[in-house]
Amino acid sequence: MNSGILAQPTGRITWEELARLLTLAAQRTACPHFGLLAGREWRLSDHGLLGELVRNSSTVDAALHELVVNQHLNSEGALAFLLRQGDAVDLGYAIYVPFAESTRQIYDAVLAAGANIMCELCGDGWRASEVLFPHSSPLDVAPYLQCFKAPLRFDSAFSAIRFSPKWLAQPVRGADPDRLRAAQARASDDDKAVLVDKTFRALRTLLLQGKASGGDVAQALAMHRRTLNRRLNAEGANFRQVLDRVRFAVAKELLEDSEVSLAEIAHALGYAHDAALLSAFRRWTGTTPGAWRLSSRSPRDPAA
Repeated sequence: MNSGILAQPTGRITWEELARLLTLAAQRTACPHFGLLAGREWRLSDHGLLGELVRNSSTVDAALHELVVNQHLNSEGALAFLLRQGDAVDLGYAIYVPFAESTRQIYDAVLAAGANIMCELCGDGWRASEVLFPHSSPLDVAPYLQCFKAPLRFDSAFSAIRFSPKWLAQPVRGADPDRLRAAQARASDDDKAVLVDKTFRALRTLLLQGKASGGDVAQALAMHRRTLNRRLNAEGANFRQVLDRVRFAVAKELLEDSEVSLAEIAHALGYAHDAALLSAFRRWTGTTPGAWRLSSRSPRDPAA
């Protein structure tokens, strides 16, 4: 990574470079929750155009919609999502390309930043009902309890801040409709996402809902399945390649950073049973998920 880029206000690094930087910082400082500390410093004002869209939406629901739809303007390789299930809402973050680095620090940072965003939108009275981490529990959970002030669930199949749906209807104080319209116009001009990346994002979101078919993705992207295939081929890709890469990214992070069972991982990837996961993982890596998990943790840095 070019360290000089960090001195530039508009400088950007990839999420994998950020994961490497946070992991290195955690190791050098002997602070396993370094990502959590970094994320606690992020505010909407640090997110540029995306922060402007969120901050000036009329309600929390509309603000989170802007966050989910436009988060790709700030980064590639991961996405924000919003799932509504009964009496709970999950605001989460999901990586959809395989990272060489551990994703533990990234998830801690983003979840802490997400809690900041919710407090900015809802006020100091907002509280999460639960926070879900796709990695194993740290030796010391006190910094996590202090940060979120909510029940914690480690070894989850996905990362999310869970809260009551009542907060969605709350107005965003100080929202400026004119600034929102101006930001939306800029976002439309800046949106240059290619179909392959849109397909990655759609697939990762659908997997969280237990879906993974080409028809589901085509519907999510508002196009016919044959059109999706044709346009992916024109960009040098195909649906199976994209699906395999997304599934491998999810499997890799859960095997390396969590104790999530193989059955749960298979379910998270949209497989009906463990055997399908074993077969696919051998095809991707030449080894089994269990062997991969074992090799990735020997030796294991406690600050990673």
